[in-house]
Amino acid sequence: MQLIWKRSYALARVLALVGFTGLLVLALMTTSDVLMRWLFKAPLQGVNDISSVVMAVVIAACIPANLAMKQNIRVEVFGSVAGPRLKAVLEVFSSALTFALIAVMAWQFLGYVDSLRANGDRTWVLGWQVWPWWSVATVMLWLAVFVQAMVLIIDISSLFGGPDPDAALRNDPSSML
Repeated sequence: MQLIWKRSYALARVLALVGFTGLLVLALMTTSDVLMRWLFKAPLQGVNDISSVVMAVVIAACIPANLAMKQNIRVEVFGSVAGPRLKAVLEVFSSALTFALIAVMAWQFLGYVDSLRANGDRTWVLGWQVWPWWSVATVMLWLAVFVQAMVLIIDISSLFGGPDPDAALRNDPSSML
């Protein structure tokens, strides 16, 4: 199980890097478009089309790493006041809720992609089909479901089996890359 966790953790981090690189490229394209409009009154055609389809992939690429490193927003007041056992129970509870939420999201994306494909939706200027981009985002969300399932299993094992053997892995950003 530790090997599966390490590989999924590494994949999640690589996807986040791809996502942030895509975000940087989108920012550069938008900046270029603004400069071209301002300096030459000649905007870059299709920047909005590219942004609309790539943004879904960029965001979805970062979700697995966010979940693997437990970077989501949470309140830890009760756990720190009540002691380590209740804190572990609350970790399992929050991991289970997060798992349920991300699984429902991924499930809903399947229907959304299917409707985009059935309708033949395309971008306005470039005429790109939209569904392949959302399919990539959906695959990344299903990876996030898998990663969150692993986090939930680790939290459950920490609750019943003592200390979390992978805590150092999640908390040390240099350990995988």
